[in-house]
Amino acid sequence: MSAPHDNRLRALTHEDADFWADVVDNVLIVAVTDRRGIITYVNDKFCEISQYSREELLGHTHRILNSGEHGKAFFREMYQTLFAGRTWYGNLCNRAKDGSHYWVATTIMPHRNAQGEITGFVASRFEITELMNTKVRLKKQAATDVLTGLLNRGGFNASLVTALENAKRPHPEPQALVMFDLDGFKPVNDIHGHHAGDEVLKVIAQRLIELIGPDDAISRLGGDEFAIILCRSLKLMPLETILTKVQNLLEEPIMLESATVRISGSIGATPITAADTLEGLQKNADVAVYAAKQSGGKQARMFTPSLHKTTMERAKILTEARKGVELRQFEVYYQPILNARTGRIEQAEALMRWHHPDRGLLSAGAFTDVFADSALAQIMETHLVQSFHDDIQKWKEAGLPSLRLAVNLSHLDLLNLEQQIDLFSEIRELNLEPSTFMLEVTEQMLQGRRAEKSRLRLRALAEDGFGLAMDNFGYGTVRLSTLRELPLQSLKLDRCLVRDIATDAEARSLLAALIKLGHGYNLAVTVEGVETQEEFDTVRALGVDYVQGFFISRAVSATELIRITQRDAWNPVKTTTA
Repeated sequence: MSAPHDNRLRALTHEDADFWADVVDNVLIVAVTDRRGIITYVNDKFCEISQYSREELLGHTHRILNSGEHGKAFFREMYQTLFAGRTWYGNLCNRAKDGSHYWVATTIMPHRNAQGEITGFVASRFEITELMNTKVRLKKQAATDVLTGLLNRGGFNASLVTALENAKRPHPEPQALVMFDLDGFKPVNDIHGHHAGDEVLKVIAQRLIELIGPDDAISRLGGDEFAIILCRSLKLMPLETILTKVQNLLEEPIMLESATVRISGSIGATPITAADTLEGLQKNADVAVYAAKQSGGKQARMFTPSLHKTTMERAKILTEARKGVELRQFEVYYQPILNARTGRIEQAEALMRWHHPDRGLLSAGAFTDVFADSALAQIMETHLVQSFHDDIQKWKEAGLPSLRLAVNLSHLDLLNLEQQIDLFSEIRELNLEPSTFMLEVTEQMLQGRRAEKSRLRLRALAEDGFGLAMDNFGYGTVRLSTLRELPLQSLKLDRCLVRDIATDAEARSLLAALIKLGHGYNLAVTVEGVETQEEFDTVRALGVDYVQGFFISRAVSATELIRITQRDAWNPVKTTTA
């Protein structure tokens, strides 16, 4: 039995069919097809939105409107629903005659004959283009980094999921994940302000867009961390070439309103394969970035299983070191430096040692990664300064003459201004005289594009009262003008120059020339690596000022240094000839 409203609708339609047809035509976009999908009827609104005439549409299928927005699976599900006799609902993107796309909310109903057989389909639609465009725009905004216009982390994750799906297809195209962060970005923020930092990020983003193009995903994950998912670009050039170009664009000077700044990047890359996972890919790229940083930055590293093993070992060392700091396993040792003329110990080089619970006493060379971790390095430097204070006090109480402490400076010390301020502020807070310290720098620190910045910092330290020494001189190459340009007080000749001096006349001549060179620049000269009586006698005869090496003593604890210095029987000068 029909419902009352069905009877009323039939009555109204019977009395005024044209009126109700007009209502439908003014509200809905209507098309009728036969069972094969051939269009047999369209209303004016259909012609208006599609821009096709009725004659151009009748006799054709809806393929004429295919926008390419929907895949085969989409239409397969639609036809399965319709031929099962059910109504299909969904949103369709069609292409108008001029090539533009429009969206319609669509209802398609099977039409049956008197025998109940499906003879065709009736589709009614209404336009939702603006709604869908707004939805797409909001979705894009949600996936876009506001500052740079690149994808944000959410957009990156979605793109990486798609890349992994593509990698699982038969005969997938090569893909790679590249991640990097900016070396030297923090000082830009610290010195020039966050506005300048934002400008740097925007410039880098624009350069990446120009290099990579719009077909591959470029993301700013947050802070100064970026990621690129390469696919199409790999068809145009090899991955190694792309990585080189990315490194070059990072190092190009960036002009700000207040200054021109230079940065670089530590880049990690890994191929995207069907065996990878979302988390695994990012972890692999992070491992490669970390390896690039550990190698000094300003370079790109590819992920390999061996690289992962090395990184895990480094991570283990850092974990053990953090625990070691808490348990006070680290101790400052001192290697005595002898005045070759007086036979007295007047200086000592401070060296960190680790009382490792399993591996025994470790020298700094066995745990260099600890100093590469900025957080740990800061803790270690604080511990170092406190040890200086306590040990100097211990030496004074024992009646030991004042010793000058030689301390190695690393690249981190010279370039991380914030950390240096903390370190040297602690020295002053503990009432330690800057003149007590001889800061040793290497030739490598004074080379490269940051050399001038290093020189400026060293001059400032000298003005504060710290002594400066050129360490490992003779091992590499250095301009002699550096000895004049920097306010140095001492020159330390590398241990490699001591080999064979007891038996090789040429080796002795070279060493004598370098000692004379140091004296010519009015510098006190120290020879490192003296291990035998013959070597000691030779360097002393050549006129060296200070001697350091195992012949004098290995590095010892602060307490042991007191015993060695006070031991009257120990005096290598007494055993030498005049």
